[in-house]
Amino acid sequence: MVEYEIPADESVSTAAIDAVSSLKECEPRELTPLYRTIDPELLDDLCQSRQNGTVKFVYSDFHVTVERGEYLLLRPADCE
Repeated sequence: MVEYEIPADESVSTAAIDAVSSLKECEPRELTPLYRTIDPELLDDLCQSRQNGTVKFVYSDFHVTVERGEYLLLRPADCE
């Protein structure tokens, strides 16, 4: 599992794309668009307050967990 701290000036959707592309060692544009998995605006809105809460989804072969809008936890989807 990899933990990624989301900078205060970065949206959660952008952080998810950047973190996954970094782990896959590719450019963000090479990934499947995030909107095919989850609505990026909705994701950002859900996490904007940075209060307690968790959002989970699978994106580009990774389980992504957003905790409190501050951290991404990523693990390969083939790891259960």
